[in-house]
Amino acid sequence: MLKIKLHFFDILFVIALSIAVGMSVIMEKSQLLYICPVVIVTIFLKYISVVKKNTDPLFLLALAALFCINFLTFYSFHDYFGEISLLTSLYLILYTFSLKKYLIQSKLKSLLSISSVIGGFLIAYISYAVIELLLDKIPNNSQIYMFICAICVLIYTVTFAIVYLNNNYKNGTILLTSGLFSLFQIGLSPINEYFFYNQTFTVIIIICHFMAIYLFMKFISETKPVDPKNIKKQYF
Repeated sequence: MLKIKLHFFDILFVIALSIAVGMSVIMEKSQLLYICPVVIVTIFLKYISVVKKNTDPLFLLALAALFCINFLTFYSFHDYFGEISLLTSLYLILYTFSLKKYLIQSKLKSLLSISSVIGGFLIAYISYAVIELLLDKIPNNSQIYMFICAICVLIYTVTFAIVYLNNNYKNGTILLTSGLFSLFQIGLSPINEYFFYNQTFTVIIIICHFMAIYLFMKFISETKPVDPKNIKKQYF
């Protein structure tokens, strides 16, 4: 019965996401105002069904912020850009604190690998390129929110990269995929709204956005933090 119940919420999420994607193809973007918050609710129900009473209040607050983001985005992205940016910054910081218990300080040396340094520079360059592209499109009184959001993106990126590179968890790839989906969605959304709107981009953004949330939920709900005492110091 438990397996059937958990499977039911997965199906519910897929159905809600499929409806959102379908509506983004055949309807006006504003119509997504009514379905996208529902997808967040299905992720919430899935999370509660897995963790029961052992909920992470930080993740619940992040879901609340994401619920508001989805509503404001399709209500009027331009009018509420500042609020959307701040709420995005909020959920990224909440994500970061939720991952804190998965960090192993003794293995931070793994970040010195060439691939991780190149990856860090790549993320920083992409963030810079997106900001430079949007500076002339975003009103001056909203640009500060964009910079705050960019800083939070970098903080979150470093955090999930550390967890993944430390290689302590079998499903670390789930977290990495979630993080990459988040980065792509956050970077593409303002470009799609301010610089070059394309319906295909909207579909891709929706898929990346909700898959990022779902995979992050899956990681923190199914992955238990390891005891540092039980980790072999394979990086020394």
